[in-house]
Amino acid sequence: MTTRARRWAGLAVLAFALVYPLPALAADVVKMGELPSISNVGLYIAIDKGYFQARGITVEIEPFASGAKMVPALATGQLDVAIGTPSAGLYNAIAGGMDFKIVADKGQTRPGYNFTPLVVRKDLVDSGRVKSIKDLKGLKIASGAKGINFDYMLAKMLEHGGLGFDSVDIVYVGYPEGIKALAAKAVDAAFVPEPWGMQAEQQKVGVRLFLPEQTPAISTSQVAVIMYAAKFMKERPKVAREFLQAYVQGVKLYNQRGLKDPEVAGMISRHMKLPVETIQATFPPYVDGSARPRVQDLAAMQDWFHQMGWVKEKVPMERVVDLTFLE
Repeated sequence: MTTRARRWAGLAVLAFALVYPLPALAADVVKMGELPSISNVGLYIAIDKGYFQARGITVEIEPFASGAKMVPALATGQLDVAIGTPSAGLYNAIAGGMDFKIVADKGQTRPGYNFTPLVVRKDLVDSGRVKSIKDLKGLKIASGAKGINFDYMLAKMLEHGGLGFDSVDIVYVGYPEGIKALAAKAVDAAFVPEPWGMQAEQQKVGVRLFLPEQTPAISTSQVAVIMYAAKFMKERPKVAREFLQAYVQGVKLYNQRGLKDPEVAGMISRHMKLPVETIQATFPPYVDGSARPRVQDLAAMQDWFHQMGWVKEKVPMERVVDLTFLE
């Protein structure tokens, strides 16, 4: 083709583009597994305030009953992102060769941030049957799923009160079902994240009696995390970084305003389908302003899971955590 012909061809393409504009680039879809929790506040804000949309990201939410149940979907690439709690299943999957990583903080306990209370049945508190941790001996406690970090936190609470993990009877049910079990007197206590603890009090079936800040080992502790699938990290690293940038924007707004702010509470209310008043009355989560997780706590959880026999082979933290997407 001559230079003149190429010039005419280029002009023809330009004219076509002006008459028939090319469609806008489609948004990057990120599939995220969700376990409803008050600690999702940074994500809810980022979705509702358009922080993801501003970066060309559309978040598709898929609900799960527990973080542990998201692990297989994350490992196979069915999910790009999973949000939930560290679990024995997560460490076992990584030890088995599955490549996914914890990439950010989603919620921690700190003094004054007790969003993972141990809720005791109200009649047991009112009667004086349960006043301290040692009074839980032999009682039935509901928790979300076997092998998640709530088992670790409960064990530390029991240990602080002079009891072993086997001193109580643990049953595993979803968090809403745990509150229903309290109401039916099918369990004596429930270890639940907020806002389920607040709901138990509002329904007058439970009391948020034992708080993480009362147990030194978990008064400051990693509770919830954001995880990335290997495929997402390797094939779409730019989107993976921008996802966390949008999330950190949401976290910063939460840290500025808190749960009692009507707009913040309203966004959580819309996602969790709970009254704004319930959200505002919950114990808040602490979320790190730069979204950096406490890696030392993740290592301590793995050690405990290993002691329990739930993790067969411990893995180094560099195989578990990748903080480069926060940079």
